[in-house]
Amino acid sequence: MIKVGIYGPDAINSPVRKQLLRLLLRHPDVDLRAVASPAGNTVAIADLHPVYAGETDLTLERVLNIDGLDVLFVIDEENLTDEILSRRAADPEFSVIVLGKAPNCRVQALAGGEGAPIYGLPELNRKALVRGARYAVSPRPEVMIIELALLPLAKNGLLNAPVNVSINTAFPLDEVKAEVQTLLQSVQPSTRAEMSISAAEPAPYERVDLHATMDTPIAIEEIDRLYREAYEDHNFVYILNGIGPVDEDLRGSNKCLLRLSKEGDTLTIDASMDALTKGITGNAVHLMNLIFGLHERTGLSI
Repeated sequence: MIKVGIYGPDAINSPVRKQLLRLLLRHPDVDLRAVASPAGNTVAIADLHPVYAGETDLTLERVLNIDGLDVLFVIDEENLTDEILSRRAADPEFSVIVLGKAPNCRVQALAGGEGAPIYGLPELNRKALVRGARYAVSPRPEVMIIELALLPLAKNGLLNAPVNVSINTAFPLDEVKAEVQTLLQSVQPSTRAEMSISAAEPAPYERVDLHATMDTPIAIEEIDRLYREAYEDHNFVYILNGIGPVDEDLRGSNKCLLRLSKEGDTLTIDASMDALTKGITGNAVHLMNLIFGLHERTGLSI
């Protein structure tokens, strides 16, 4: 069993922590041993979230005890304490996975270098994660869905025309664009494709939707083949048949659904995923599964 802890965020009733608890408490290979918040008072998890009554006797503590843990999920990089960083540096068997608000960690991950976390996009960096990684940071959901929508094009050197993206988010679009472009240029260094991103209407529940267009002479049949080939050995990205937006209830699912269509030279990519699960907590658990040699879908077949 993997001995697991959660630290952060400041908010007591955090939806990110609540969903991470849901996944970890029901994960067959996890022994959840510690949950703490730097701003919290001691309170039973089952009192804070009655849905977990009968599933855990843990309490949300103010002080984190990392003794004996194999992995710690840190929600928001501001909670990466000196104690956590020192333990990570000194103990090669101790892993840290950062999720939530972590702009500096993501910049470090994209830049690479000694001591930097692995950029936690499993559909791109799975090999690095399974080959001894002990420190990873998950992308923001708005960034992740754009990366997943465009990654097969970049992998095949086809990201060579302006891309127009519409996505529902209140997060600063210039920061989303900067992270996406840095990642895609690392995959296709030759790309000079300009990207414009605009904000769409809010989606229902915690869902993020994407609509992207670009011109390409490549036939839709070939593009469809390249996308299916890119994701055929991954477990959470699926290419749908048909045209139009992805109108599907993805609450609690760790899937990202893509739909491709083409009219004339204009390729359209529509995508949807649950921002709270695939976009944050489910992806973090996916990272843990890879780091500890489990099947990717363990605890995430939802």
